[in-house]
Amino acid sequence: MHEALMFVVGILYGNLIEFVVHKYLFHGLGKKKNSIFAFHIRNHHMRARKNNFIDSRFSINELVGMPVLLATHYPIWLYSPSCYIGICLYAILFVVVHNFIHHYPKIAKKYFWWHWNHHMRNQNKSWAVVIPIFDVFFRTLEKKP
Repeated sequence: MHEALMFVVGILYGNLIEFVVHKYLFHGLGKKKNSIFAFHIRNHHMRARKNNFIDSRFSINELVGMPVLLATHYPIWLYSPSCYIGICLYAILFVVVHNFIHHYPKIAKKYFWWHWNHHMRNQNKSWAVVIPIFDVFFRTLEKKP
């Protein structure tokens, strides 16, 4: 039971990381022209907005950033392998889901509407991609269209 609970904690923690990184790094610091996070708004958001949500380019920043993020959280493995596996699973889901839905906007609009809203309606809300748990908690979820 303890391991299953820690796995769920890892999933929730992964969702919180997604929320914080997207809101405060990519959109907070990313608004500054010389920030290392400026690529997010300058490249990804502009491309998706121009192409009706489609951004078919795979982000090298995700490819490099995700392993770095997971490596910094590796000490969690020493305390709870189940929690770390939950974090890793969430990271994999993020990369797969984010890239998939930006190839198929109809699926995004129907099943991942919060992320579609974030790009196409209000980029100051709906920070989650995979599951909007912390958007609900922090009341930043844009309403469904």
